Amino acid sequence: MLERDFLGFINDKCLFKPTDCVLLAVSGGLDSVVMAEVFHRTGQPFAIAHVNFGLRGTESDADAAFVQNKAKQYGVPFHSIRVETALVAAQRGISIQMAARELRYDWFAQLLRDHSYACVATAHHQNDVLETMLLNLIRGTGLAGLHGIAARQGDVVRPLLFATRDDLSAYADENGLLFREDSSNADDKYARNRLRHQVVPVFSALNPGLWQTLPRTIERLRAAEALMQAELARSWQETAEQEGEQIRLPIHKLRALPEQVFQLAAWLKPFGFTGNQVEQITMSLEREVGQVFLSASHRLVHERIALLLEPLPTQIDYEIVINDWANTVIEVGDQFTLRIEQLAKPDDFRPSADATIACLDADRLTFPLTIRPWRLGDRVRPLGLQGHKLVSDLLNDLKLTRSEREQTAVLLSGAQIAWVIGRRIAHPFRITEQTKRMARLSWQSK
Repeated sequence: MLERDFLGFINDKCLFKPTDCVLLAVSGGLDSVVMAEVFHRTGQPFAIAHVNFGLRGTESDADAAFVQNKAKQYGVPFHSIRVETALVAAQRGISIQMAARELRYDWFAQLLRDHSYACVATAHHQNDVLETMLLNLIRGTGLAGLHGIAARQGDVVRPLLFATRDDLSAYADENGLLFREDSSNADDKYARNRLRHQVVPVFSALNPGLWQTLPRTIERLRAAEALMQAELARSWQETAEQEGEQIRLPIHKLRALPEQVFQLAAWLKPFGFTGNQVEQITMSLEREVGQVFLSASHRLVHERIALLLEPLPTQIDYEIVINDWANTVIEVGDQFTLRIEQLAKPDDFRPSADATIACLDADRLTFPLTIRPWRLGDRVRPLGLQGHKLVSDLLNDLKLTRSEREQTAVLLSGAQIAWVIGRRIAHPFRITEQTKRMARLSWQSK
């Protein structure tokens, strides 16, 4: 019965082909021992992998020896590894459970690459699905967390999800299968064990048909999530305006959204923003512009008519010194190119209306010239003004985006700014009737 349901499940979910060699993650416990036996009896090619996490001393070593012996009985390839889980957890600053999971799946991925196995199979079953749903519900989750564990996730398959723990236990009894009991499974200090021992039995008592209704509930939740994701994708396409790596979310479109906070949270989650941040972002729509929200990889700026989403800029600090007129082309990393030429002032000289071109009085420039990013506190006397102005105020007045402001550089003559490059020249270095020689500089952003 179990073997027939197993074959029907893997065919229905298209988990692997009859000729594929599948790597089985076998701990030695009831679930994985039954999985190995079912693979053996149905003739599905397989190999066995066992991780000794070194957390239970001689008990862990005995588990490893037991699994190795099972592989020998089946005549299949056996792979084992011992890892210092507690040490890795301390080094990475994560829980032992998280470290064990990372070490386990990293090693499985390596085995798949090295031995060309079709996939790795774990022995999760319906009880695991329900326990995961309840854990996610307790911690807080959306629809994805409520449909539990997927039958396939990348290279990982779960071919026993059709069965309950009682089904596996009955199969082991019928076939005289021996397995190892993990002593930690009895310890109710772990949340999953408390659910398993204390909560799930109550659910089963309230609904004796729980294991028949659970799969149907999961399928409905999966369908609801699929519809929700389709709607989120459609509304994103209608709302987002993308140009390169920058994305604008017009505020008038955001205000018209049903379930505004929910949709914005779903959209911004891949960019690293949390639910709490999204609530603050939503409230900012009714407040003064200029607020900035940061994730680990992106920032979102409340501009006048839109939210601007863009990757965090790579902080580049540079200082390029020009000692003479020999340097005619200056490359500033992947930021911009500056071309400089010195020439006699033409009789019919007219200032360029293009801000990317600056014509300065060459005799007023004092070497060395310096190119560097603008800094807070920098001041310049813009062309035509009597007094000085903060460069930061000048850039704000030009209504530049935050990214454009950050990429702006200045050209200094000695300690004095001669040109806010690509934005404004400084009044003292303008071309006048007395100018004999001029420096023509052209800026091209990359």
